Amino acid sequence: MVLDWLFKFFKKKKAKKERKVKKKAKIKRIVKIKKKVKFEKKKTLVSELMTRNIISVDPYLTLDKVVEIFQTNKISGAPVLDKGFFIGEISKTDILNLINKKSLEEIEEKDKEILQKTIVADLMKKPICIREDKSVEEAKKKMEKYNIKRLLVLDKKNRLVGIITRTDLLKWAPKQEIKDTISTKIDEMIKILEDGPIECKKLSKILNTPENLVESWAKILEEYGLVEISYPAIGSPIVKLKK
Repeated sequence: MVLDWLFKFFKKKKAKKERKVKKKAKIKRIVKIKKKVKFEKKKTLVSELMTRNIISVDPYLTLDKVVEIFQTNKISGAPVLDKGFFIGEISKTDILNLINKKSLEEIEEKDKEILQKTIVADLMKKPICIREDKSVEEAKKKMEKYNIKRLLVLDKKNRLVGIITRTDLLKWAPKQEIKDTISTKIDEMIKILEDGPIECKKLSKILNTPENLVESWAKILEEYGLVEISYPAIGSPIVKLKK
C-alpha cells in the first residue's frame, strides 16, 4: 500500500514538473514572437566614397610644376610618392602660404621664381590619414577636427589606396539624409505592426507617407520574411508581422 502511494505521489510530481516545463516553453515562444524587430543602420564606409585614381607628385618636383598639376587636374592637394612609397602630402594651401597669396591665379613672376627654386620635399608635411574600412562619419569628424579638406586613405597594410575630400562628403550628405529618413519611417512602421495587423491606408496616415510608398516598403519587408501582406477583395492591403 505504501509503495503504491509513493508510486502515485512521484508520478503526480513528475507530471506536474512536465506541465511546468511545457508552460515555460510556451511563454518563451510567446516572448520570442513578440520580440521587437530592430533594423541596424548600415554605415557608409570611406571605401565607398573615396577616389581611387590618385594623382601623386614626386618629392623632387619643383613647386611651379606642382601648381600646373593642380590647375590642370582641378585638385587642391596630392600625396607625395618616392619610388612607389608614400612619404607625405602637399596642398594648395601650403604653396599659397609660402608665397603669401590667396589663390593660384594671383601668382606673379616673382612668385614663380620662388616656386622654381623650391621642391616638394622642402614643403611637404606628414598627412592625416584614415583607413578605408572606417565610416564616412569618422572621416567627417576628422576633417572638422583638423580643419582640412581631404584625407588620404590607407588599406589594412597601410598602403595608399585612395583619397576622400570634403566635396565627396557634401555629395554624400543629402543621400544619407534621405536614407536616414526612410530608415526611421520603417522603424516606426515595425513598432505599429507589433500591435497587430493594419491596413496600408491607415499606416500611410500615421506615417504621413504616400500609401503606394508604404506598400512598397511592406513588399520589401515581405521579401525578407519579416511581414505578410494580404489583399482583401475590397479595401487597402493589410500588413502584419510574420510569426
